[in-house]
Amino acid sequence: MHKIKLLTLFIVILSSPFVSVSQNDVPNGVPIDVIRNFERNYDSLLSSFYLRQNSKIIRNTYSRESDNLCSPTSAKNVSDSILARRLRQLPSSIKLTYNTQVRGIIEYYIDKIPDRVSVMLGLSKYYFPIFESILDQYNVPHELKYLVVIESALNPNAVSRAGATGLWQFMYSTGRMYDLRVNSNVDDRRDPIKSSVAAARYLRDLHKIYNDWELALAAYNCGPGNVNKAIRRSGKNDFWGIWDYLPRETRGYVPAYIAACYVMNYYSEHNITPATLSKPAVTDTVLVTKDIHFEQIATVLSLSSEQIKDLNPQYKRDMIMGTQDEYYIKLPIRYVKEFISLEDSIAKYNIENYFDTGFKKQDNTSKEYITKQVQLSHKVRKGETWTSIARRYGVSVSELKRWNKKRKYPVRGQLLTVYQKKKVEIDKKEEQEKGPFTEQTTVSNDATNQMEAQESSPVPKKDKIANETSKKPVVKKSKSVTHKVRKGETVSAISRKYNVEINDIISLNKLNKKRPIIRVGQVLKIK
Repeated sequence: MHKIKLLTLFIVILSSPFVSVSQNDVPNGVPIDVIRNFERNYDSLLSSFYLRQNSKIIRNTYSRESDNLCSPTSAKNVSDSILARRLRQLPSSIKLTYNTQVRGIIEYYIDKIPDRVSVMLGLSKYYFPIFESILDQYNVPHELKYLVVIESALNPNAVSRAGATGLWQFMYSTGRMYDLRVNSNVDDRRDPIKSSVAAARYLRDLHKIYNDWELALAAYNCGPGNVNKAIRRSGKNDFWGIWDYLPRETRGYVPAYIAACYVMNYYSEHNITPATLSKPAVTDTVLVTKDIHFEQIATVLSLSSEQIKDLNPQYKRDMIMGTQDEYYIKLPIRYVKEFISLEDSIAKYNIENYFDTGFKKQDNTSKEYITKQVQLSHKVRKGETWTSIARRYGVSVSELKRWNKKRKYPVRGQLLTVYQKKKVEIDKKEEQEKGPFTEQTTVSNDATNQMEAQESSPVPKKDKIANETSKKPVVKKSKSVTHKVRKGETVSAISRKYNVEINDIISLNKLNKKRPIIRVGQVLKIK
């Protein structure tokens, strides 16, 4: 008899599913799939930049030691009638049915993981305004924003075992149907804005099919095919009527959504407070026209590259190929203006370390070299002085002060103007396009001699060209010329090309002063 009991116990143990979440942590009636997904996505979320920066705040937000599960604020001590009444009072276009399954998930959120709910509430201040704006644009109920809590735990990098990705957990095929790009450079399923647009369109289309939001939510989770099959087999046309015929995970999906609606609205009734996170609530997106690596942006703008990656999770390789497609970058609002003005400098900063610039073909024809003055921008860093900055660029302190209105001390974060002389090869084709206009430059005989010394056998013709060039008079830039905008050009690049002020180009061509945007093929006047 004793052996039979042991054998029976052994069979029961083997037949029980092994899960990462302890069954003791899950209230009765709660579908384990919902809990597994939430736990996995939340654990992944903790590795993100902003949550690591706020780890101390997260630890101190809610103390399990002070959590008295016997207190009146515990969900298990709140009556069914009160929970049901609170759900009925929520403004919602979606029917919020209350039953034992919904109660079980509410108890899980409130009594088992209040610290994680606190983090969700903190992140909601950043994400929910984005979701609400987009859902409203597509005439979809605002309260569908709570889907993201159960789909991804507000983690844009969440990936399910089936491969669904992003805040709204799109599969590859569904994402492509709703214009989400997925290639070696970018995965738009991780983009909070683009994925929200796709989710709003998809949910709207599903509602058109069923004219019922609960069925639309079920189809969002398991696909319209499974929902249609459940409707045929059950003979019913509502979620709870087809419940027994749906996949196991989908049975807990709608109850989990209803529980999320409750928790995200009535958290204060259960003594839970939102975590105060440092993720910037105010950001802006900027079109990127160059190929730029996150490290280049981080160095020039004095940001963390991980911070940039956290705000732009859609880019797979920490770089934005702005010359290949229409790509945008999201930055804290205070860095946006600086990025726009320094985009050219950022793209050129240590470019050989981040991008393969290719090889230049050997040119056996004679080349002409000139030395011209180039204007650069330098952002003052902590501890820098006039002397250290001047030494870095090979200029004198007096010159540096003169270029920057003789400021007494360089201030951290201040942008300084620096002029440097650089040896460049004359682009003959470009000179011909300019017509009679010539840049005001000077020829350096020293630069020409250095170039000749590097050659194994000097070329007499080159020496003659350099000497002839040095005798050419400088042409003053008093004539008006026109410039046809090419792909990748910016106003700042054109101003440097013609050695004129950016503001002169903006005013002469009546461009927007704050964001001077030019188009390929546009003809600009240059004075």
